[in-house]
Amino acid sequence: MTARRASGLLSLVVSLATILMISPFTPSSPAWAASTAGNLPAEIAAHFTPDDVARGRAYMGGRYRLFAAGIALRLAILLLLVGTPASAALRNLAVRLAPAHPAVAVAVYLALLVLIFELLALPLGYYAGFVREHAFGLSTQTRAAWLVDRIKSVLLTLALAVPLGSLLALLWRRYPGRWVLPAWGLVAAAMVLLVMLAPIVIDPLFNTIRPLRDPDLRQRVIALAGRAGVPVDQVYEMDASRRTRKGNAYFTGLGRTKRIVLYDTLLAGSSPDEVELVVAHEIGHWKRAHIWKGIGLSLLGMGIALWCAARTLDWAVRRGGFHLAGPADVAGLPLFLLVLFVLNLASLPIQNGSSRYFEREADRTSLGLTGNATAFIRSEVQLARSNLADLTPPPAVVWLLYTHPPVAERIRLAGEDAGRTRARP
Repeated sequence: MTARRASGLLSLVVSLATILMISPFTPSSPAWAASTAGNLPAEIAAHFTPDDVARGRAYMGGRYRLFAAGIALRLAILLLLVGTPASAALRNLAVRLAPAHPAVAVAVYLALLVLIFELLALPLGYYAGFVREHAFGLSTQTRAAWLVDRIKSVLLTLALAVPLGSLLALLWRRYPGRWVLPAWGLVAAAMVLLVMLAPIVIDPLFNTIRPLRDPDLRQRVIALAGRAGVPVDQVYEMDASRRTRKGNAYFTGLGRTKRIVLYDTLLAGSSPDEVELVVAHEIGHWKRAHIWKGIGLSLLGMGIALWCAARTLDWAVRRGGFHLAGPADVAGLPLFLLVLFVLNLASLPIQNGSSRYFEREADRTSLGLTGNATAFIRSEVQLARSNLADLTPPPAVVWLLYTHPPVAERIRLAGEDAGRTRARP
């Protein structure tokens, strides 16, 4: 592939990706206009003001565009590395820095690649994660604190990506033409280990996480878990307020590291009934083994992606013109990543559709455990306001990007549950 052809391909793909990703999500687009034309959904009109709708639309509309810009940026970087001698030059630099140690040269190449991505993504990340969050009154971070977090993230990425990438490169060399299955096993082991260790190794690098301090609420939560048949001995709270005013909670870990974590912002802005609903939702994830199911789906997709990447690398070596010395050349990593990236984008509707299904199951579990649809709706309204949720998202946006059902759908579910409860004799 010549530099001119690479440049043309780069321009075409990035332009098409940007247009396709951004156009449905802008406030002036037909899709957005159609989603807000006429009366608001009854669930939204009953619980939110026009200002709530407008603020959520302004905030999330920008986030959709930033998502598209991030995709275009990553594509641009990968295509430049694939379509020009840049990756080969980076490999040659790594070899010069570690001429007597091929394994070290691979690690140096990987570290340089990570740093290039991080540096090029820094301006967009700063605008999205600091400037814009402050503009909407959501961030509580100082510029210095944001920068420290970013440095920690880069170091963590290096600590994870360099060893994993080095092992992958070793498999390329040791098992030419047969590396997909051992690579899949490596990824599976790494994924399970990462999920297991995240609550006790990674999360504490960024936040202080401690047992829930309110004794009455703690006993209430443990009793709730007992009714659900889930062995929850401890619930944790996290000092999210050091960064944000948003509220949230999540279920994390595997085996003995499983835990439910609540943002301190959620605890400060919610009643005990509302907190109980949120915890019941997380118990729903636990009870229905959603983490294991998510890992299983991810590994299925990763197996397909690795096979496609292997076939693409073989084709690139046979065709020539990609500046690769052979199928085990680490300079082929950007092409490998490009295939994974494109397949990940193509599978977003499947990934996010599965996530929304899991969230609906957890919502139904929380309503079944508590029988408190009123508190469910209050909690949903409070979280939507504090997080500036898009209250009238276009269906195409929900289909492509939403990991959770829209606010109106979740309120409707609670209303239907309350109706069924009243109808029982």
